[in-house]
Amino acid sequence: MKIAIDFDDTIVDTTKKVKEYLKKYNLKEFANFEEKRNFYIKHIDDITKNLELKPNAKKVLNELSKCNELYIITARSSYYSNNLKKLTRDFVKFNQLPIKKIYFDCFEEDKAKICKKLGIDLFIDDSINNCLAVEKYGIKVLLFNNYYDGLKSIDNWLNLLNYIKENNNG
Repeated sequence: MKIAIDFDDTIVDTTKKVKEYLKKYNLKEFANFEEKRNFYIKHIDDITKNLELKPNAKKVLNELSKCNELYIITARSSYYSNNLKKLTRDFVKFNQLPIKKIYFDCFEEDKAKICKKLGIDLFIDDSINNCLAVEKYGIKVLLFNNYYDGLKSIDNWLNLLNYIKENNNG
């Protein structure tokens, strides 16, 4: 089986780390898009270097890789930093995640098209819109740590593994 997985807030806890940085710089929220953009330009590399895997993500990815091909399909791009793609690849390598390939610059419809092109059997993402876009191509989706009526939701990596084992013999 081929499985595609989002990176931010699915494999790693990006929102938690961003909130830590906001608190560090006494920000609660951004006043406007420009303030948000400037914050990310200044801090996204450091945030990426300090990301933490979601609990049990590595263990489950290793287990899934025994009989599945794993891909990351992410919206991460060079918009905020020219180093972001390299830092993301370095993070995956450093943490020895069994990922066959990472696809960057992918948003809703882009994620769906790449999933179709690769012949993905299962797509996992925390974004409702991404899951809905991929599902339109007849690809199974799991909404990670989020809820939307009509989509199968999974709240953690161990439950994800159990669901896959029970439903896909994988």
